[in-house]
Amino acid sequence: MDAHPPATTGLKVSVATAFDVLGWEIELAGARCIFLDALIGELMPTVPVEKRERLMQGMHAVDLLAQHLTSLSAFARRMSEDASTLPDLAVTTALGDITLGDLADRMTTAFGGAEETPDDRTEAGALDLF
Repeated sequence: MDAHPPATTGLKVSVATAFDVLGWEIELAGARCIFLDALIGELMPTVPVEKRERLMQGMHAVDLLAQHLTSLSAFARRMSEDASTLPDLAVTTALGDITLGDLADRMTTAFGGAEETPDDRTEAGALDLF
């Protein structure tokens, strides 16, 4: 899959801002895990008894992933606080490596870059729902 091209070339942000935005995105991913965990729990009674153990393993995996993301977010937030005196980082290339277009757009905007319009986007990085 091709990387999503960033909206702005030469975008630079402070290390603190980079870690702060990263922490926010990790928190968003964690919130999605919590939603998924609740959904699996809600569906548990509808699953045949012989399949419930497998579904329970999935719930545990999603819960562990949510805890993992929470810890990474806390790490990124602390790094953001501690990095306030460091020089700016060039983030354009790293943003170009993000293959999920909405994520790249949110981070580019959070870093102060130009927001893309739907016509500016390529098919690469588009969210595929099934």
